[in-house]
Amino acid sequence: MKTLATAAFLVALLSPSCHLGAQTPAAAPASPSSPEFEAATIKHHNPNDTNLYSNAAGFMGSAGGRVFFGGPAKMLVQFAYGLQDYQVTGGPEWAASERFEINAVPPDNSPSRKIPIRKAEPTAEQRQMLQALLLQRFGLRCHFEMKQGEVYLLTRSSKPLKFVAPQNPDSDPRAIIYRRSTGMDGEAIGTNTTTDYLATRLSEYLRLPVLNQTGITGSWDFHVDPVDPENQDVQTAVYSVVERLGLKLNRSRGPIQTLVIDHIDHPTLD
Repeated sequence: MKTLATAAFLVALLSPSCHLGAQTPAAAPASPSSPEFEAATIKHHNPNDTNLYSNAAGFMGSAGGRVFFGGPAKMLVQFAYGLQDYQVTGGPEWAASERFEINAVPPDNSPSRKIPIRKAEPTAEQRQMLQALLLQRFGLRCHFEMKQGEVYLLTRSSKPLKFVAPQNPDSDPRAIIYRRSTGMDGEAIGTNTTTDYLATRLSEYLRLPVLNQTGITGSWDFHVDPVDPENQDVQTAVYSVVERLGLKLNRSRGPIQTLVIDHIDHPTLD
């Protein structure tokens, strides 16, 4: 992996070596044969930088497989392994507080080079590259544990579904329940989203895993209107959106995958 001297593009990376038991397809362990970025830079975040991307948080991929990431190391681990923040535990305090900026580009023969549009989630190959980066530059060692805990089950209700065919089936999936300065009024929009992706987004709002048991396949668009401009409760807004989409949520218990950080170093910087 070469050091990238210029950060003229958007790129993000991570790299862990985790011992996996039960795992999701996105959480494949880094290995000597795992794909790597051709070039990558890591630097501390500069809060005085007025560049739009320098002040962004999270992952952004652009055409040609280039990647930008802004945030702390624990967030990097989340993107590398396709996890939520509550699924990543352990590690020193700085791993959750110190913010880094990462720019990277894949090698010429990488399938990610064929990506023609901006994307808000890493591809499977980019996740492996991020895992390799975490291993090589952060010295990450970690393991997975499966625990039984509180979950939500997402299923169909007896109401008609409010899904329609996607207007742009090549676009990145989106599923957003709007937060406004006055609260969460119940408006939500989805574009080219699957029910698996919707469940993932709902889990971010509810702070617990949401298991998709709808049996609904394919990609869809949806929109539900605001209903209560004075609502301040996240769970109330989520339940309202789910119900009006023709779905339902029930609390239950189920398996929760957790990544435990055993060791992580401050990264080598460029």
